Amino acid sequence: MAYTQPNQTIVNSGGAGSSGHYVWNANPPPHPSMMRAEMPLYWTLRDGRTAKRVPRSQEFTPSQQTFSGITFSANGWHGVRVKDILNRTVVVDCPTDTIFVDHGWRATTLALNWPGYLPNRSSDASRRRFSTHMDGNTNRPMTRQGFAEEIADLILDLYNCAKDKPVAYGWEDWAFSRNKVRLSDVFILSAHYYRNVWIPELYVINME
Repeated sequence: MAYTQPNQTIVNSGGAGSSGHYVWNANPPPHPSMMRAEMPLYWTLRDGRTAKRVPRSQEFTPSQQTFSGITFSANGWHGVRVKDILNRTVVVDCPTDTIFVDHGWRATTLALNWPGYLPNRSSDASRRRFSTHMDGNTNRPMTRQGFAEEIADLILDLYNCAKDKPVAYGWEDWAFSRNKVRLSDVFILSAHYYRNVWIPELYVINME
């Protein structure tokens, strides 16, 4: 089912201070997975910028997830910027939720499934196994904020590993570089579990 952000029906907000702008900011759209909808190709951020969904393998779509995903929003708006998470300048909504405690896991796996990325033979910078406890402390279960930081940190590792490196043919627009995808362009909307791995839903601005 195609998903359209409800606030996209506001054709012209009129700018800051206008009634249209107030309606836009006061009505953040729900995450598509909450409506059992597929993720849209484009997502409008709170500031009105449009971000494009990072492509992934067909089996990694929210409708195929093992159980409900974990969403990341700030002030009700889904989509938190990786750079802001890394710089500790944003706190996600419900940051202290202990998101893994009901699963009884000691550790779990996170992977990015970034288009065109070619891992080397010795390591894969797009994949990581991590503790479900903060800093490995069994008395501190992993929180929503901590998971956002884990995702952002893996994206940073992949960025540093893949920056200015060749990508698979046909995926050149998704290469990490100063002239293509920059770390500051990437936003995290959610993460979804598929059989044995978490795959985040990522969106990138400045793709058109």
